[in-house]
Amino acid sequence: MIGEIDIIDLPDDALPELNKLSGDLRMLAEVPGVGVAQALRIAQIFGGTPIRIYGVQKWLRRHRDRCIRKDYDNSVSAVELGRKYRLSERQIWNILGSPEPEERQIRMF
Repeated sequence: MIGEIDIIDLPDDALPELNKLSGDLRMLAEVPGVGVAQALRIAQIFGGTPIRIYGVQKWLRRHRDRCIRKDYDNSVSAVELGRKYRLSERQIWNILGSPEPEERQIRMF
């Protein structure tokens, strides 16, 4: 579907200023690394389509858990890890006692 959409790249002198944008378009343009030009390109692709983006928490949690395991292997105590990652000591032990997600099940396809 994206291949069918004609993306119009506006020259820099035709881009609106950030304060001229409104709503979600402005919020998207304010994200570090996105900016007005990329926000307008995204708006052309998804224009009018309500989108929801799921899954970010899963990847953030996996990264956090990897960091906890690495810190624990480097002799950081569970109590200190709990303080650092704002988790209970029990939750730190749960993370340390569970296998990493890649090890849980082999992908068949």
